[in-house]
Amino acid sequence: MSTDVLEATVMLEALRVTELRSLLSQMGKSKSGLKKDLLKRVTDVLQNECSPEMLLAVRELHKLRQVSKDARQSSKPSQITPSTPSPVEMISMPEDVSSGKPETLVPISSEQQMMKLPFYQTLDTILPPTPLVPTYGGIIQTSNFKLHLSASQQVQIQKSCQKSQSGLMCIQVVLRICYTESIGVEEDQYPPNIGVSVNNTNCPVQCSYSCNRVGTEPSRPCRPIDITPCLYLSFTNQLSVVWGNICKCYSAAVYLVRMVSSQELLMQLRSSVVEQLQLCRQRVFEKLRSDPENEIATTGLQISLLCPLAKLRMSVPCRARGCAHLQCFDAFFYLQMNERKPRWTCPVCHNHAPFDALCIDSLLCEVLESAGEDEEEIQFLSDSSWRAVRQDKSDKNSKSVLYPVHHKRNPSQPDSSVVDLTQCSSDDEDFEKEEMISTHLEEKSVHFRKSSVVKTSRRKSKTKTIK
Repeated sequence: MSTDVLEATVMLEALRVTELRSLLSQMGKSKSGLKKDLLKRVTDVLQNECSPEMLLAVRELHKLRQVSKDARQSSKPSQITPSTPSPVEMISMPEDVSSGKPETLVPISSEQQMMKLPFYQTLDTILPPTPLVPTYGGIIQTSNFKLHLSASQQVQIQKSCQKSQSGLMCIQVVLRICYTESIGVEEDQYPPNIGVSVNNTNCPVQCSYSCNRVGTEPSRPCRPIDITPCLYLSFTNQLSVVWGNICKCYSAAVYLVRMVSSQELLMQLRSSVVEQLQLCRQRVFEKLRSDPENEIATTGLQISLLCPLAKLRMSVPCRARGCAHLQCFDAFFYLQMNERKPRWTCPVCHNHAPFDALCIDSLLCEVLESAGEDEEEIQFLSDSSWRAVRQDKSDKNSKSVLYPVHHKRNPSQPDSSVVDLTQCSSDDEDFEKEEMISTHLEEKSVHFRKSSVVKTSRRKSKTKTIK
């Protein structure tokens, strides 16, 4: 292990959960789990896939963590005036020691960035990310905000109300809350004991808690909170957020968004994110490329045509760009699942697979068009060609049957896997066999009759002797 990696591993111990999640987000890894799981995941990536960018990101987070900690210990929030620059605006970044250059100041934006949500297209920002600051002692705190809609925002909401017939407005004003003390893009996270009201009217908050312990945050995913029905279009609105102060920093923001359906996202994928056929063939070729150090060469890879989510035949096969497997899942089923419960996790490898990373496999699309409807599995060959694979479900011990490349068997023709034994003998040979069997039976019957006659004669002679 190099000195830089060892130093970065020590720095990781001082980071918080939100900062570890930010690192994993930049690395394209899963952000779920406890702190010890996140720490182990980041450490494994540093030891196995270390790069200068990863080391720089760890140093940057550690530097910001120390600056924020020193700032909280040396001063109170009330003593900081708006004209005083925040300590996180200018951060000293380490340079290469061998270059002999002094440390330079690199500006870092302190504004919180929220993760883009595929089903919520942001049209305008009504309230930028604003920290939830405790105003008095106690766990339960209340933060108040004033909202005023512009003329263009009012027009968009009114038009959406007129067009809406199903009760779900296409244009909404939503409240989003996330962590504050971190670098990078943050997911939505509600604070404990959350409650939202607009103009003294409670807004429904759909969330669940993993346990009843005091100070427990609601479980993810945390959806944006729709506050549109409680708003005044032409007057100033009073927004109140009740939250639990558990020594974590949160920020709240209000956006004007347009609701996007899974069908629209599917159309976007089909129109813009289709991987080229040549690249798909090259991926198959690299997977099956023989390794001179490996004694066992892979000659084929079996791929299922059924979606691992719905267990039905795929219509739009896709995968995330970061996935290393060839197996795909159906894009429509995947988008529908995340529309109900946004997890964005690959059902094959369970890695993070956001909407922006999805791409359609054009080679598998071609296979689905030419394969039969009853074919559920195929095998890719080393030249990126394929052939169907079928297995007889009636016999548990039967093996898979491989069919020729791009060849669909005619149901009227007999199965090539069944061997007709009658084709191996002629009619003359069958007649000779039948004659031999009948002759042998006749000989047995004659021998049986002779032996029975001899036995009866012996019995008669014995009876005469006794008399």
